[in-house]
Amino acid sequence: MAFKIAISPRAQKYMKSLDKDEARVIKAHIKELRQDPYTPRPQCDIIKEKGKRPPLYRLRAGRYRVEYFIETDTVFISKVFPRSGDSDYS
Repeated sequence: MAFKIAISPRAQKYMKSLDKDEARVIKAHIKELRQDPYTPRPQCDIIKEKGKRPPLYRLRAGRYRVEYFIETDTVFISKVFPRSGDSDYS
């Protein structure tokens, strides 16, 4: 079953503010969610957020994170944000 993707206006606005290459990377990771938004795999590093209602998931997309939730056959992207913390490997 292929899932539909819906992106919030807040997430769309943030992605438009990014460099085209960074936005392309995020979009490629979001497209991977259509196959299975629950299971982590290569190109789709997913973590289920603990204690959140509705159940929220976080997708790692390079230097950015994509937060989303799922209702029936639709993945709702609620926000896109830069990862927290500093690293020598960025």
